[in-house]
Amino acid sequence: MEQNVRESQFLWSLIKYKPILYTVIILMEFVIGSIPIIEGILIKEFFDVIGGKSTSIFGVYELIGLMGVVACVHIFIMWVYFSKTATHGFYINTLLKRNMLSSILKKHGGKAIETPVGEVLNSFRDDVSQIGTCISWLPTIIGQSIRALGAIVILFLIDDKITVFVFIPLVIVILLAQKSEKNIEKNREEGRKATGTVNAAIGEIFESILLIKSSGAKKDIMLNLSELNQRRHKAMIKDSMLTQLIDSIYNNVSNIGTGVILLLCASSISTGKFTVGDFSIFVYYLVFITDSIESLGNFIVYFKQTKVGYRNILNQVSMREAPENLVTHKEIFLKNNQEYFSNEKDGQRQVTRYDEGLEKDLRVLEVKGLTYLYSGLETGIKNINFTLKKGEILVICGRTGSGKSTLIKSLIGLLPMDSGEVYWNGEQVNDVKHFFSPPISAYNAQVPNLFSDTVKNNILLGLREEEVDLEAAIKSAVLEKDIAKLENGLDTMIGSKGTKLQGAKFKESQLRVRL
Repeated sequence: MEQNVRESQFLWSLIKYKPILYTVIILMEFVIGSIPIIEGILIKEFFDVIGGKSTSIFGVYELIGLMGVVACVHIFIMWVYFSKTATHGFYINTLLKRNMLSSILKKHGGKAIETPVGEVLNSFRDDVSQIGTCISWLPTIIGQSIRALGAIVILFLIDDKITVFVFIPLVIVILLAQKSEKNIEKNREEGRKATGTVNAAIGEIFESILLIKSSGAKKDIMLNLSELNQRRHKAMIKDSMLTQLIDSIYNNVSNIGTGVILLLCASSISTGKFTVGDFSIFVYYLVFITDSIESLGNFIVYFKQTKVGYRNILNQVSMREAPENLVTHKEIFLKNNQEYFSNEKDGQRQVTRYDEGLEKDLRVLEVKGLTYLYSGLETGIKNINFTLKKGEILVICGRTGSGKSTLIKSLIGLLPMDSGEVYWNGEQVNDVKHFFSPPISAYNAQVPNLFSDTVKNNILLGLREEEVDLEAAIKSAVLEKDIAKLENGLDTMIGSKGTKLQGAKFKESQLRVRL
């Protein structure tokens, strides 16, 4: 019960994110849902006027003009509606992704993601999209329900018996079809898991591509990837076939209903009790009513899937302890990227740091009792103490697995120290994760951390070019000759982990220059 309450609060928080915009969308759905009812009445009057069965004050041309005006209004409102819903959907999706990424970046490097990267990317794409679609679908359901209820009332007033005989069987057919959607949900979940497995495998391949090449395991890796893709292919085909079968039922329900109307009202039309206008409005409203029933059923299933997506996100990005952070309202800027840096002054970004009062220039670094043990294991580092003064070089030696990398990662906050203290120029550093970052310190990992982008962007790492002396940075890293040999110079693309730089003479560590 508590989980259901949490999920309901989560969805409600997203609905409240942009309340004015969302309210406008709902009001527009009221209008959009009402316009087809008016169009149906005009169509009925048009055919009755042509058949001489109407006492309308409007003639044929007046009715055509009214239908044209209503159609133009409908098109305009739909244009505005889709513009607003697209904007709102972008806000919701971006908010979720922003909070997910923020949660990952706030954690220590070794604890940020506990699941394969491919599965996390799957959540960023599929689960976020699922939630955003569910939120945007709700106003549509409201508009369709209004349209369906209005249409049913009007049809009952025209002929209650035909209305009952036509729509009750159709409702039964749709409900039976929707029972099969439980299998669709199961198939989609299997397909999603298979896709996540493939994404995870691809991510691991890119992370280990140099090792794969050096060990000659390319053939075995590709065979395994092919097998995973085959499983995904079968799962997606299974899902697609059942989905297409149910969609074909929905698509033909309106045709079946039209046939039933023809059978029931044939004799009444010949006697004049049921006019051509009555027949046209029945056929016109038929689609709206069946679509509304179908959409409501689909929304219920989609809502259940959305709750699964919500739980997936909490698990993938480790937000189970504070799930409210996923829907924390933050401003999203659409028009001007510069607005994001609210603390900019005179065009220069003013970066606020933790431990702002500490002196930046190093005089002495002291580490006391630094300890970090890997979860469930006794391996790691225990009670490490050392002092490093300005101008000194400290070399940390040890066999493989002795904890050299663990020591550095714990010191700079990539791993959360279990105990210990760090002092910078005699003052304790309270937040090493944020303090030990450029320009205070730089860290070159054993595993390359290059991005699949240009050489220039790998040097800048998000900084604007006008903020730094790029040429000086390149010179300090002794990269001038190497960059000159690249086909496109600084604009040469670097593959994941630097795989496109095999012919280059410089190493990944040279790109980690101080700007």
